[in-house]
Amino acid sequence: MNNKLLPKIDENLVSKIVDIFYASMLDDYRINRYFYSRPIQEQAKPLKQLVNALLSTEPVEPKKLSELADDYFAAAFARGNAKPSLVNNRDFAFLEMFVTGDLVGSDEKPHLTLLCPGHSHFLRLQPIDDNYDVVLELLQNSLNQLQVPQETADQIMAFAASGRDGILGRGQAIYDDGDIATDFRTHG
Repeated sequence: MNNKLLPKIDENLVSKIVDIFYASMLDDYRINRYFYSRPIQEQAKPLKQLVNALLSTEPVEPKKLSELADDYFAAAFARGNAKPSLVNNRDFAFLEMFVTGDLVGSDEKPHLTLLCPGHSHFLRLQPIDDNYDVVLELLQNSLNQLQVPQETADQIMAFAASGRDGILGRGQAIYDDGDIATDFRTHG
């Protein structure tokens, strides 16, 4: 993401925006199922660190951004304490043809690109553009609630909108040193 889109935003304002925004996401029935059941403070803290790094006037190394993103995705979406199950995502891979409309079973399989290793936890939940639209709506509501000046709010919204493809797995990895696979499939 290009942080040159935004003016310098005070870390206290970022913290307030994230607190209100995050609470509204966890309260919204349209998207709250995607989030882990950890306390909000544990989920919001790494998001604040990531956002502050993205908005920093000092350049942040891609590897560091990847680590910060990994920390956030793991805190928000990892299911580390999930109960063991006899069912896994491969058990229902045959249903993918109904989801994708590929009833013929072509060899061309869509792939997603991970921003960081922890991003796979989120992509397994198969978010769609409608979910991202809800996130943008809630962000706009949070900015309105804090009475962020319209010009700054517009810039923040444009910045958030620019992350759609990356978050939904259609972008490119933040950092790839060859040690991690960046192509990802949720089934099969």
